[in-house]
Amino acid sequence: MSKTNNIRSSQILSPFGVGQIVNFPGELSIMICGLSLWDETIARAKINQGVDRISEGELRFNETRLQNLLGVSYFVKPFEYKTSGAKNNRLQIPGVRFPGWHHCTNQKCGRMKRVPLDAANFKIECTACWDGKSKNKFKMIPVRFVAACPSGHIQDVPFKEWVHNGPVPNDGKTHELSYHTGGGSGDLGSITLKCTCNARKSLAGLMNIRKDGDNVFDSALARIGFKNDDDHRFDKDSPNKDNPLGEYCKGNRPWLGLDGIKDSKGCSNHLQVLIRGASNVHFSEIQSAIYLPEGSTGANQHVLEVIDEIGKEQLKSFFNIDQGSVTLPAVLGTNRVVSMGLISKESLLSGVIAEITNDVSDRVESDLAPELKLRFEEYEYILAGRDSENADFKAIVKTFDGYSEQTLLEKYFENVVLIEKLKETRVFKGFSRINPNNKIKKEELSNSPVNWLPAVQVYGEGIFLKFNDNVIDNWLAENKDAFSGIIQRYHTAIRKRKPDVAPRELNPFFIAMHTFSHLLIKRLCFDCGYGSSSLRERIYFSSDQNSRMNGILIYTSSGDSEGSLGGLVRQGKEKNLGRLVKNALEEARWCSADPVCSDIGNSSGQGPDNVNGSACHNCCIVPETSCEEFNVLLDRSLVIGSLENPKIGFFNIDE
Repeated sequence: MSKTNNIRSSQILSPFGVGQIVNFPGELSIMICGLSLWDETIARAKINQGVDRISEGELRFNETRLQNLLGVSYFVKPFEYKTSGAKNNRLQIPGVRFPGWHHCTNQKCGRMKRVPLDAANFKIECTACWDGKSKNKFKMIPVRFVAACPSGHIQDVPFKEWVHNGPVPNDGKTHELSYHTGGGSGDLGSITLKCTCNARKSLAGLMNIRKDGDNVFDSALARIGFKNDDDHRFDKDSPNKDNPLGEYCKGNRPWLGLDGIKDSKGCSNHLQVLIRGASNVHFSEIQSAIYLPEGSTGANQHVLEVIDEIGKEQLKSFFNIDQGSVTLPAVLGTNRVVSMGLISKESLLSGVIAEITNDVSDRVESDLAPELKLRFEEYEYILAGRDSENADFKAIVKTFDGYSEQTLLEKYFENVVLIEKLKETRVFKGFSRINPNNKIKKEELSNSPVNWLPAVQVYGEGIFLKFNDNVIDNWLAENKDAFSGIIQRYHTAIRKRKPDVAPRELNPFFIAMHTFSHLLIKRLCFDCGYGSSSLRERIYFSSDQNSRMNGILIYTSSGDSEGSLGGLVRQGKEKNLGRLVKNALEEARWCSADPVCSDIGNSSGQGPDNVNGSACHNCCIVPETSCEEFNVLLDRSLVIGSLENPKIGFFNIDE
């Protein structure tokens, strides 16, 4: 973004990723552009500023595990707009003006105008009500409505067709619209559009749709041309898809610029009219991984930095060319750690060769699914610990000897890992609209193929708790069938949206562990002062014997500063952890919405698709940025039992 319209780098991933509408001060509405346009920005900057003033190397970084998972060669940091420094000044994330429809702020005028995509940096003023003499014209601001489809396409609402209940008459008139708001309740019926041909219509019913699950079979825009809606009834078996005057999705992808409109192929989905600032306009899909050093524990820190920067496999290929006699020394000799005098060329070369020729076998099963393998690597690495002051990952594994509430902790957990330093890489890999399960993949993010994705690296600290497998097995043996309702409802909801997707591996303990994670987050916010959106969870779960995982990581990370002040790790130490766990469980016994929360949770369920049990905003719901599961699959009953049967929960702290 420009100097006057800034957002933080991490926000370019979420919530303002590619394809999202950003509402800036001054009623400026901009959509973040696709990746090929980012490349064009760099190419233009090289021409305008000079090749020597642009360093792509400073914007790129590697995270081997995520690169392999996502099929890219490197990641790119969102451009930071700056005006000082030797390199990369005045770079802006590209954006287009969207929505195109704007209206005059003069209530007596209200004239509407469609602004082109490439007018992102222009102030839009009304000339219809300008007298030609006044110094200032009235400002035009974007309308509040956009039209989207579940496939991720988005376009302007067809207001002219809406007003005329069909195509605009070809009668030689200009047919210019004006936008007028009246009094009353402030609903859509109080907004009226008028045409210069005297046609007029309110926006009442504009957002109406009918659907079966997530499948829309009828919409207000598809009914354009009907004289009487009662004469045209549709249901899921006879969807409204063939009205010749109706407005359906044109397949527009404005985040790809003018090409995204010119090359559109109508997808014919029903259009849903959304408020442009609504949360369901855009769901960022983020893939993240905790940094795991690619070298041995005793390796020199600068050696590890070079391995991370270049990549272990790439260094191996340089070594294999001539067994490290020419190519590898040439590559390493020009590295910044050598030129800055941080390490000698000889020490760097010997250190790198020692690491890349180390034949330590991979402990992770190679036949695991890619995402499960990535998570399992982290799980084993965390449990192994790494006490290194200079690394970006420092984890200290502790038993509960000397801890307060030692009996409680030892009963349910095997150990705690205090992660004093961690680095997380977050990658934007796609987005969805209307429903978070409708994914737009990497190929839709660019006009041309790209071998990179936008990403940020953030730093922080965390507490990792490993649950006792034997206690889990005993609890599941007694209660596995008692909580099957939530899991069945979850699979039913997913099956409706994606019939071809295989059922996900879940059992009641996943819900118990996930709910306990939320309870800890809420309690940690109270104890150490973090805002609830500053804490995140990372659930490590698998019931497969070759990759079994039962652990949770609660961590904080920030893209604007390196690390934190240690307040979170302190809560995992001897005097605090037992009290933290006990207080979190005690608070879960009673929700301020009880008995309603418990009664609904134990009967029909609550939340989206009824896939939560006794879990509401008063007891278990946390900010969406903190939860990996969009705040579903939660139930306090699995943690502390129900009011009728307190002993059914995983934790029984009254014994």
